[in-house]
Amino acid sequence: STSVSASETASKSDIVITMVPDSQHVEAAITGPAGIIEGVKKGSVVVDMSTIDPEIGKKMAGLLEGKGVNFIDAPVTGGVGGAEAGTLSILVGGNAETFERALPVLNVLGGDISHMGPVGSGHTTKIANQLIGVATLAGMAEAFVLAKKSGLDMQTFFDAVKNGAGRSWALETLGPKILAGDFEPGFMVKHMQKDLRLANQLADDTGTSLPTSTLIAQLYRSIQAESPESTSQGHQALVQAIEKLSNDQARL
Repeated sequence: STSVSASETASKSDIVITMVPDSQHVEAAITGPAGIIEGVKKGSVVVDMSTIDPEIGKKMAGLLEGKGVNFIDAPVTGGVGGAEAGTLSILVGGNAETFERALPVLNVLGGDISHMGPVGSGHTTKIANQLIGVATLAGMAEAFVLAKKSGLDMQTFFDAVKNGAGRSWALETLGPKILAGDFEPGFMVKHMQKDLRLANQLADDTGTSLPTSTLIAQLYRSIQAESPESTSQGHQALVQAIEKLSNDQARL
């Protein structure tokens, strides 16, 4: 049956899952009007699978704890293909007992479930994971444009490097899209921009230097400046910034 509000859904559920774009959306779903916290049952579990500020996750956990409700953060990684195949990696923060209670549901949604530590650890791990992915994408974008500008055949180049030391999810999944000029979104530019903002906020909080990620954020901003609508492209559009600086396109 269809529920009319998050509160009503929570009142009927032992495990409630939120998966929304940003921190403010999680807060609204849990604490807003007709939110989860108004209807959630004592002893139930709220699982947030969004990629958000770890401090917001901790705040939600504290508020729900006051209602006798458990909370875990469990963001995912693995792309659209992983979601469709049910093989997503799920990165969980929360106490061990709550993790075990939620595990049967998480096992339906993903193939690799990792308990990272207390509440906030899942969100933190996902943010760090995003830096690995986008830095790999940036290196691939530079390599593609360099190969094209140097006169290499792009299909031959791709076939030669795809199984070498630079092999990665980005190369295997996004490389062919870039070469085909396919910028349809699996994961949008604007969502990667949000994740980079979260990373820089976490870096400020922990005194960590993120020079590469800061530069990548500026490259995405340069694409946005060209066309605000560009942020709805797939995040592989990062290559467009390198292409503009190099006056060439890495296409077949």
